[in-house]
Amino acid sequence: MRIVLAVLFLSFLIMTNRSNVKGQDWRQIVPLKSTRAEVERLLGAMTTAYFAEYELKQGSLFIEYSSGPCRPERKGGWNVPKDVVTMVHFTPKHRRRIADLKLDPKKFRTIADDHVIGVLYYVNDQEGITYAVQSGKIDFVEYHPAKRDEHLYCGDPADEKQRPVKQAQYSRQIPISLESHER
Repeated sequence: MRIVLAVLFLSFLIMTNRSNVKGQDWRQIVPLKSTRAEVERLLGAMTTAYFAEYELKQGSLFIEYSSGPCRPERKGGWNVPKDVVTMVHFTPKHRRRIADLKLDPKKFRTIADDHVIGVLYYVNDQEGITYAVQSGKIDFVEYHPAKRDEHLYCGDPADEKQRPVKQAQYSRQIPISLESHER
């Protein structure tokens, strides 16, 4: 009986501790640096092969993992070991205004989605971050490999240029400042 109580108590401690960790600690996850093991220590294990999804108090978190180093039969991907984080995508439950972040507009290229009117992507290739914005509010933020990691891309780096924005094939780059679409 004592063993059962001890196991239950330990399980309770682990679960309550895990929920505390699920706050903003996900921001420690860095594409091409963090591993699946590190993510799972922070957020819990997932059984999927090359991605993980977590529901956090602040929103939804999607993490994509590498399937391994470059191979002749594979186009695209990153030349990193298997289970290294390649992308982190966060969708907040409560959308913040892009203006609240006080971003430097000179560091971002702006891409308008041709299929969804009013959606703009603010992409900082140097730091590896993309904000999807609609009506001046952030729909999601995506952390992807930075420009300095371009040499690790499996394929032609020019092909990778639009990858952080999933809808890039339906988008066009436009010169807009961050302030002009925040209302």
